[in-house]
Amino acid sequence: MRPALLTGMTLIVISLLFLAFNLVWIKHIPDIRWDASQQKIHTLSLPTRQLLATLENPLDLYYFNSRNDPRRSQVLNRYGERVEDLLKQYEKAAKGMLNLHIIDPPPYSEDAYKAALYGLDDQHGFLGLIGTREGIGTQRISTFSPDHEALLEYEIGHLIHTLTRSGPPTVGVLSGLKLQTAAGQLLEQMHKHFKLMELSPTTDQIPSSIETLMVVHPRLLPERTLYATEQFVLRGGKLMILVDPLSETASDPAPADSALDGLLAAWGIQMPSDQLLIDNVHASSPLSGPGTTRVQQASRLNVLRQGMNANDISSWNLSSVTVSSSGALSLIRKSHTTLTPLLQSSRRSVLLDTRRFDSALALEPLNEANTPMRSHVIAARVEGPAYSAFPNGIKGQPAGLQDAARIQVVVVTDTDMLTDTVVSSTPNSNVRFVLNTLDNLAAPAALASIRPRTMQSRTPHLLTQMREAAAQSYLQKAGELERRFARTEQAWQQQNPRTTDVVTQTVDTTVQLQALNKERLRLPFEMHALKMEAYAQVLRLERELALLMVLAVPLPLCLIALALSLHQRRRRSVHAAAAY
Repeated sequence: MRPALLTGMTLIVISLLFLAFNLVWIKHIPDIRWDASQQKIHTLSLPTRQLLATLENPLDLYYFNSRNDPRRSQVLNRYGERVEDLLKQYEKAAKGMLNLHIIDPPPYSEDAYKAALYGLDDQHGFLGLIGTREGIGTQRISTFSPDHEALLEYEIGHLIHTLTRSGPPTVGVLSGLKLQTAAGQLLEQMHKHFKLMELSPTTDQIPSSIETLMVVHPRLLPERTLYATEQFVLRGGKLMILVDPLSETASDPAPADSALDGLLAAWGIQMPSDQLLIDNVHASSPLSGPGTTRVQQASRLNVLRQGMNANDISSWNLSSVTVSSSGALSLIRKSHTTLTPLLQSSRRSVLLDTRRFDSALALEPLNEANTPMRSHVIAARVEGPAYSAFPNGIKGQPAGLQDAARIQVVVVTDTDMLTDTVVSSTPNSNVRFVLNTLDNLAAPAALASIRPRTMQSRTPHLLTQMREAAAQSYLQKAGELERRFARTEQAWQQQNPRTTDVVTQTVDTTVQLQALNKERLRLPFEMHALKMEAYAQVLRLERELALLMVLAVPLPLCLIALALSLHQRRRRSVHAAAAY
């Protein structure tokens, strides 16, 4: 037999054996996965596996992914594959208690009709999830967004938990304000999502049936109620507490000798009760009346996404949160608790004494040349060990629990954010922020333990520090220039109002107007020069890093090619010399 024919037959036999092996044995080979990501984002976390282990009834998950939709970007397609891969892991880990159905709905098909009927978003093609359980109902995730990748595992786990629970969680409400009249919109939504128990402001014990509690303006509550709240937290209860240095709703001023400060200190945190947070960057600017100019309200802050903790469930699907006359949180010295910011002000914010202002509704814009500015924490999670602020109990009640290894508290330094006035004044997500936070606190331990995980794409630590230092340096140097520019621009607009001349306008050559115009045109150049000076080192380092990244691959390849070329030339020279 010819060698060529023998070789061909051998290759055919090997191919057939390989095909038979794949058809028969590939299903019996264990699925070996290697997750090389730093936070193991492609592997189910232990809390998720614990949540799936509690399933007692089978669930059906319908994943709609319009892969071939012309509006779909490559980023969204890759994220859709990521979600599908994760859902398959859910199905496998549930051991028969989850049935995953993957659907690619063509346009105008029956599947597309069902997806729209259940409320899935079709703006960029369907990319959502529907969960069902017999006899319970249907839950949905209208769309998966790459912006929320860090919370993807929590989002799917929350849908599964909602399908398995027998009813809404119980949440207690304890308030020093009259929420029924001041925060009707919030209470209406809370009644829809939770089993709400409104407690008396004078209560001395939190019922054992309540595991999650919301306390509003505790500075107006009596000592026995604060003691009951503390004991609730020390025994493992989860708390959302809203404090306020200056409430716009309270009819009576808060007492100066409240036990609240001691309670916060026992948790390792503090909020100055006589200081108000002012922020020029996040300050809202509502119209003061018909035909009037905008009046900046530096104490009413419209905190956008950049001021939120994007990796916390409290900011889920939020675009902004509005707070009014809020305070600021910080850790006390030698605190053992962890403070995780949820809402923060900009770096151009300061704390000012509340006595400077007659009303929280009529504050002057921030114009403090010598006031140190920095970012402040408006809302935060407080977790860790804590002790009792009432070690000897209170009058009429003996000493209770003295400490706890881990408390779970969310502290917000504003109560006015709950009121209908603030909720309705600007498009914001205050109600959703409260619902997200309470829902997370009321979640079972397995679901609440699912932490945000995402790909790490951070800039080098040195470069981040240099940018922050440059920004701080620029703000310190350019503050006075910006204020001069604002005053000059205002004076220019007043003396040179817009006219309705047709086609052309007369140029005013008044000496004063010319001087104002020169000033308003010159100041931006000076501010730009200051910024370039402050950021000079940062820009130089960025250019060097960019050059390094560009040359990182081509330069070594060129050196290798040059070395090989020299080596080949040397070999040819040696052979030529040997031939002679």
